[in-house]
Amino acid sequence: MPDGRVETRGSVAIAATFTADPLQPALEFLLTQAGLGLEVEFAPYNQVLQELISTSSKLALNKGVNVVLVRLEDLVRDIVDEAATAALLQDAHQEILSALNGFVRRSKTPTIVAVLETSPQAPKQLSETLSSAGRKLLEQAAMLPGISVLSPRDIDLVASGERYDADSNDLAHIPFSETHFAAIALALTRKIHALLVPDRKVLVLDCDNTLWRGVVGEDGVEGITVPACLAALQRFAVEAQGKGVLICLASKNTERDVVEVFERRNDMILKLDHVVEHRINWQSKPENILALSKSLNLGLDAFVFIDDNPVECELMRAELPQVLTLLLPPDEEIESFLARLWAFDKVAVTEEDKRRTGMYKEEAARRELEKGTVDIVDFVASLQVEVDIGSPDEAEWARLAQLTQRTNQFNFTTIRRNEAELRALEREAPGSVQRVRVRDRFGDYGLVGLAINQHRAGELVVDTFLLSCRVLGRGVEHAILRAMGELARKKNIPIVSLPFKRSARNEPAWAFAESVAGTYRKDDDQFQFYRIPTEVALAILHRPGQDPDAVIKARNSESKKAVAVANPQDLAGRYTALSRELITGEHVLRAMRKASSRVRDLPNPAVDPVNPSERRMLALWEEVLGVDGLGVEDDYVAVGGTSLLAARLFASIVQEFGVKLPLTAILEHSTVRKLTALLQSAAVPTNALVELRPRGHQNVFFVHDGDGETLLYMNVARRLPEQFAVFGIEPQRLPNIPLAHASLEDMAAHCISVMRQRQPQGPYIVGGMCAGGVLAHEIAHQLEAQHQKVELVIILDAARPGAAKRQGRIARQRFDRFKQLFAGGEHSRNTTEVLGAAARKLVNVTLWEVVSRGKRWSVKTRFNILQKVLAGKRGWPRGLPALTVRQIYDSAEVEYKATQSSFPVLLVRARNGHAGDTAFREIYTDETLGWRDVAKDLSIEDVNGGHFSMLQEPYAELLANTIASRLVAKNIATKNSSVKQIRVDAA
Repeated sequence: MPDGRVETRGSVAIAATFTADPLQPALEFLLTQAGLGLEVEFAPYNQVLQELISTSSKLALNKGVNVVLVRLEDLVRDIVDEAATAALLQDAHQEILSALNGFVRRSKTPTIVAVLETSPQAPKQLSETLSSAGRKLLEQAAMLPGISVLSPRDIDLVASGERYDADSNDLAHIPFSETHFAAIALALTRKIHALLVPDRKVLVLDCDNTLWRGVVGEDGVEGITVPACLAALQRFAVEAQGKGVLICLASKNTERDVVEVFERRNDMILKLDHVVEHRINWQSKPENILALSKSLNLGLDAFVFIDDNPVECELMRAELPQVLTLLLPPDEEIESFLARLWAFDKVAVTEEDKRRTGMYKEEAARRELEKGTVDIVDFVASLQVEVDIGSPDEAEWARLAQLTQRTNQFNFTTIRRNEAELRALEREAPGSVQRVRVRDRFGDYGLVGLAINQHRAGELVVDTFLLSCRVLGRGVEHAILRAMGELARKKNIPIVSLPFKRSARNEPAWAFAESVAGTYRKDDDQFQFYRIPTEVALAILHRPGQDPDAVIKARNSESKKAVAVANPQDLAGRYTALSRELITGEHVLRAMRKASSRVRDLPNPAVDPVNPSERRMLALWEEVLGVDGLGVEDDYVAVGGTSLLAARLFASIVQEFGVKLPLTAILEHSTVRKLTALLQSAAVPTNALVELRPRGHQNVFFVHDGDGETLLYMNVARRLPEQFAVFGIEPQRLPNIPLAHASLEDMAAHCISVMRQRQPQGPYIVGGMCAGGVLAHEIAHQLEAQHQKVELVIILDAARPGAAKRQGRIARQRFDRFKQLFAGGEHSRNTTEVLGAAARKLVNVTLWEVVSRGKRWSVKTRFNILQKVLAGKRGWPRGLPALTVRQIYDSAEVEYKATQSSFPVLLVRARNGHAGDTAFREIYTDETLGWRDVAKDLSIEDVNGGHFSMLQEPYAELLANTIASRLVAKNIATKNSSVKQIRVDAA
């Protein structure tokens, strides 16, 4: 677009193994700063594999850019069976790689993959295994077509401050600090910019005080110096030239003086061989860049100009706004500025890119020959043009994709394709993709053309026919058409059909088609079709000197269409900000707060804090919520609070006050004053009943899960019919004891006492997810024993304690890995390497078993202490590490046996999932997850999602509809709800 923005469709769709939503504010801000018109969307929590495998997933349907963020440690985060963890890690990278491979074969959307570094929270004994698997996954993903990798180095370049946030990770699986999320967003935006914005092709450098310090005309060749900062600029130019950027010089100087610097100064890193052309004279620099543009046959929007003189920069911006003009920053910033200059970023460097300077010098030699030749026929003959048309080699696909994106003038249909799409076409019809290489007596033009043919209804349809303007008028276009005729002859196809769709710039292609096949043209609404008999196509020849004017003009003015820029400051300002201001996550956050800080907008006046604690808490609220002028009585939701921001707020509270609160505390203590008072009481919330959905006349109680949380039911609670009030039952907590019961029976009795305070008499509706479902069944059993009616028990993907698991899964996985290792499945390696790898695997498994046994012994010992502490009503021993809710529940569950029941039980099973989100139906042998043995009245329904993600978006609505259909007489499930219902009678 004129101001440097890019017209895009679709979104940045992100799938991650962790809660990645905190990326959104910074990423949306940065995409706007970079001029990219993309929205940000997130796949369901921890659904990476499902998103890659499903053909109807958010990533599969997205048309913008896909992002896959992987932390391998997340795949073992929620695994209860610790013995399975090491085996799972060994397989994880291969499973993800396989899913990526299948995805890129189907998808036309560019995909960025990042494997993030292992955090300090990961088990120490697994740290090296995690890091090694991550490096290997990233290396292998980089080899897949259509995949761009975001490396740890890309993130390190923009990272600053504390990276990890253990508190928010524990609270809501948000592993990074706000600053590091902003850094990841910055690295991602740069990668997205490289994918969507064409890189600049020419770097024009001033000389005096830019390439060296001093004025060579006054100080002499020996009087100038090359300080480290300017040496860095020269080194940057050399590296850019090696990646295909054309280096030019534009300097107000005597040419001989400048040339002598390059010839006599050994400290010059940039050599004249690196420079494709220069304009060293006393004309204005805009005039000189116009001359370079004409000589190189490149448009002004391909140029970047760097100068130390702000006056020269302003003049260039005023006269040639299409040129990206950048002022050289102060010495101490130059190296950082160059490392963060996005204008030359490209997804892949092709062989043509590496040879570009030489190719342009060869073209200059051709032009000199043409000037001295009177007869055009003799000139073309003297070039000795050779055309090679055939199927692409492996290294050529990236360049072919580049051609479809960049070629505008000699392009019959202007269909843009990425590398993955081109490969897919060739797989479906081998030989359909034909690349064109050209060379002559002066050198190799390289890969300059592409023809894609498809056999349709008795015609060889050439749906893509494009050629670089550099070789037009040399007979190459005629040779391609003859080659298409030869393909048609071999397949006995009578017609070669050239579809043509007019664009703003492809008149040369039309002129060529008219000159050789105008009599065969047929028009329809969108296309013109040149249906050429095969024998005619085979006989088409080039006649030098008779090329259409449009073809000759295109060769002499390739890519030189002027671009009008509404505001030249926007382009320079954008790249200056990205390279000098928005350089780390901290800088991004500061810019965001400055740009989007909101002011309190509530009708009632703000109430001021009355003590230091309230002032500190108020400051945290304003920082996290991004709202100035808050009062201590303002409601959290009313000022823009969300559950994700609550996780960030409560993590900040831990750092500021040293007190860890459950996320549900924000529901009962929703103002600064209430939350501060809670902290000052030095106690966690005493109200074990959390209101998830108020005001209904019939109560539904959900029991906390195995981690002690009830906020996970919020999405479902809000979608249940209004007649139902929904409550979460928190565990009873004591100081350093997050679950103050040592048996499931006692846990259930506590829940009943909480429920009956709210609803003294039945009928009761109670449910829970996983551990909460087991407790819900025990609660119902105890209520029946108290002669209370239980209307329904809702068990969400929970297995009855003691239910049989599928045997041999881990052993089979280990055996398969060893079999693959010795079969050469992990690349071809010699015997020593294979035996070494096998030995390392055995050592890792043995080490993990030893560590796991130690952990289990520690938990068992502390659980025995807990039983004595609770029985004696004493406090937890000082200095002894506290148990988690999960460890207490798992230890108590070992001794529990579910009792036969007659009340209605609804078992809702998850359909799919992976790793820590694996549906229990994949883990247990019994389709009822063991409940048929105890529940006489059992119904089962299956819903989309995994073990945890069934409660998250977008699956929460389907789950709520499934539950609602049992809670009310009329089935209110939405039409798009796909659930499967079966009836199971107890054995």
